[in-house]
Amino acid sequence: MSRHRLLILLLVLIVWATAIAVYMSGAKWLWFGAGAAATVVGIHVALVALAFALGGASLLGFVAHWLHGGPMKIDTAGESSKVIHRARGYDLLVWALMLGRERTFREKTLDLARLAEGQSVLDVGCGTGTLAIAAKYRVGTLGKVTGVDASPEMIGRANKKARKKGVEVNFQTAAAQSLPFQDAAFDVVLSTVMLHHLPDDARAMCISEMRRVVRPGGHLLVIEFGGAAAQHKSLAGRLHAHAHFDLTHVIPVVHQAGFTQVESGPMGFRDMQFIRAAAPQA
Repeated sequence: MSRHRLLILLLVLIVWATAIAVYMSGAKWLWFGAGAAATVVGIHVALVALAFALGGASLLGFVAHWLHGGPMKIDTAGESSKVIHRARGYDLLVWALMLGRERTFREKTLDLARLAEGQSVLDVGCGTGTLAIAAKYRVGTLGKVTGVDASPEMIGRANKKARKKGVEVNFQTAAAQSLPFQDAAFDVVLSTVMLHHLPDDARAMCISEMRRVVRPGGHLLVIEFGGAAAQHKSLAGRLHAHAHFDLTHVIPVVHQAGFTQVESGPMGFRDMQFIRAAAPQA
């Protein structure tokens, strides 16, 4: 991290600490009347706003980089792919970057997936399993949902979530470039905010694998950041890895993998775009 980013991060931490101190001592100011109390609240709001204006993005970017950890070698890819190991912190980061609207994002994703009762669904790069568990409610007791992720820590947390909710979802540790399933095993394959972690060759292998495991007539749904970096409006979209990824560049790869009826566009949630594509009928 460059020196100026470290200085900004330090300033943010100092400002936030000051804001918290002012807030905690606010009760004493109430003795001096409503005007003093309003002043304390105003200072608190101003300091927090200053923290975000000067370095909020840098702070969250620093946290995101820490959560992503170091690269992990995937033999089938021939290149390094980023694997997130800090599962508990990841959930907190997602909540922060989506400003608490993770459920809205999840429901919009499942609406685009057009899931039906009784279908079999695979979530590639499932993370801590939140989307896969929600998908299980959509497909019902006759449906089957499987989630895979390269991070054992993510899969461990996903299994804990499923047990806590009493939901039957099959979570497995596996690389997206080498899915451990038979051909044509699933009706729907999902991938949300995962492809940007992969280098180009590994990404092409992943999409090819997703095509292999989709049944004829089934479909793929990919959700990722899209559009030019300068057009991104959300804080999450401005983070380095997200800002330099454009889902529209993946469309030719989806065609090359053998998918047809490829649709794409904004998903209606911040800077997110979608690709939905069908596997040809036999």
